[in-house]
Amino acid sequence: MEGITITNNNRPSNDVVFGLVFEDPQLFAAMAQCVLGEDIDKSGYVVSQKENSMGSSIYNKIRFDIYAEGEKIITADMQNGYVGEAVRKRLVYYACRAVGAQKVKGGEYDKLKTCVISFIFEKASYDNRKFITKYHIASDDGKKVRKYSDLLTIVEVNLKYYKSTGDANLNTLCEFLKIQTSKGLEKFRKKYKGNEFGDLLYERYIKVILDKDIIKEVEKMDLYQEKIQLRYYSVDEAEAIWKKAEKKGAESTAKKMLLANESIEKIIEYTELSEKSILSLKKKLKI
Repeated sequence: MEGITITNNNRPSNDVVFGLVFEDPQLFAAMAQCVLGEDIDKSGYVVSQKENSMGSSIYNKIRFDIYAEGEKIITADMQNGYVGEAVRKRLVYYACRAVGAQKVKGGEYDKLKTCVISFIFEKASYDNRKFITKYHIASDDGKKVRKYSDLLTIVEVNLKYYKSTGDANLNTLCEFLKIQTSKGLEKFRKKYKGNEFGDLLYERYIKVILDKDIIKEVEKMDLYQEKIQLRYYSVDEAEAIWKKAEKKGAESTAKKMLLANESIEKIIEYTELSEKSILSLKKKLKI
């Protein structure tokens, strides 16, 4: 479609956009089948974005990009950026919350629903170079590792390591999620026009990003996402990020002061930048 510009706020892998696209039951069912190997009856599932608060203020709220409940509980979250080892703990935490949020009456634990929790990584997960990896609760008696329970499955999908597969729908999905530019969208449309899954993805995606109210909500998420992202870096990494941001702010102030003909000494005092850095900025401004 002409006139559509793909940005960071509306690309398919933006987690908010991703959630709104795959709220569609038909698209959710197709994704669950090709990524998770789950054949589901879409009419038997309620698909939504969901906050899980566990009914108590002692638990922080978490938001699943996609939360679908029927015979099983199946979730999917888009993870933007490389976030380090802590993301794995986050994934397990989300999985435990999905299990723990189920109500058990009279000790009827056999009625707990199997939970399939998936994270789709735009770049790469921690210490994993495989395209799709499934993790289960296992027992280890020192001789053999066995699956302990089917109650919980965790799935990591690494788009960075995607290569064409024998599953046409999986290829279509991954190429859709890897779209970053208007040219990429155009290329996807040409390649998959007439393909049932490709057409559904494209039509739903266009409907979502043309909704101005949705995109406003996405923009509001930006600062939140930046703050959340910092939680998954080491102390040293986070400190480096903050220093970079502080330097950028100081340089912006210095430029304004240079343009206002303030003295070098005053700029040093206000910004704590070195004289060499300020003179370099002055040279770039050609003043």
